[in-house]
Amino acid sequence: MRRVLAVLGALVLVIAGVVVWQRSDEPPPRYVVLQFADASELWRSGDPETPLVRQVARELATRGSLSLDKLRRDGAVVVTTIDAKAQSGAAAAIREKASGRSGLVAVDPARGAVRAYAPGEDAAVDRAGGVVKQPGPVFFPFSAAAAVQEGKALDQGDAERAVRIAQRAGVPEYADVEGTRTKLLDGPDGGLRPLDLASGYATFAAEGVHRDAHFVTHVTDVHGATLYQALDTPQPAFDRDLLRSKEIANQVNEVLRNDPACGNDLWMACRAGVWPGHAWFAGATPELSVAVLAEDEAGGAVDAGLPKAVWEKFLEKLRP
Repeated sequence: MRRVLAVLGALVLVIAGVVVWQRSDEPPPRYVVLQFADASELWRSGDPETPLVRQVARELATRGSLSLDKLRRDGAVVVTTIDAKAQSGAAAAIREKASGRSGLVAVDPARGAVRAYAPGEDAAVDRAGGVVKQPGPVFFPFSAAAAVQEGKALDQGDAERAVRIAQRAGVPEYADVEGTRTKLLDGPDGGLRPLDLASGYATFAAEGVHRDAHFVTHVTDVHGATLYQALDTPQPAFDRDLLRSKEIANQVNEVLRNDPACGNDLWMACRAGVWPGHAWFAGATPELSVAVLAEDEAGGAVDAGLPKAVWEKFLEKLRP
């Protein structure tokens, strides 16, 4: 009997050893890691998904045919266009000047790269790309470009032509807004998002050359092989002829740079606007295009200076 028990005990030890050995050979868990442009970590799978992460996921799905689920299975590194300092500065500017009730997007005109995407501090509302608001006066550059095309005074641009110009400059006809396919600039009450406005103003800052606003530079698998690479596809926005597109953009830029709201920066082109329940400020240089939306949660009047204060604080935080 003792011999039988000893044999059984040995078998248990062997089986346990085999199980342990088999488990040690199991593949390690895979992760999706999102990196800032400087390769520091922005997010990894398992962390809560922020509005920025959701924007990256949408872009990978539509432009790269890559879902987060697939990347989670295999493991991947996603290098984004987001600048760590700009992202931190944008969030801080909103927190300090607008009590979180604001959204800010910054785009590099020379590349179309989104450098900052700050949705505000309300986890339920993405004020950078998840709300659609009437642009009001900040739509001026697009209507002015339409007027130049028609040889009219800058305040006489055709509305339908202005919408087409806005689309050529970076405002999509439809956008995924928090999971809903939404038509932008749809009639007189149509709206857009800070993401769209920053992209559109970036086209003027780039002298009439549009590049698609994007969040992702490239994606690699766990072995370093490239799964996706963003393409640079510059297109003249305001005329098929590049020089004519540049002329139109610079004619509008001259008016925007003379706006007193721009301050003393000779290269700053800007516009502000107030609408019931929200206010805008958009400013662009050849280095950076920034759009800020500020909202009143109750739908009341918003201080016209609020989005500009956020914009100024953001630029202050970018300085060395």
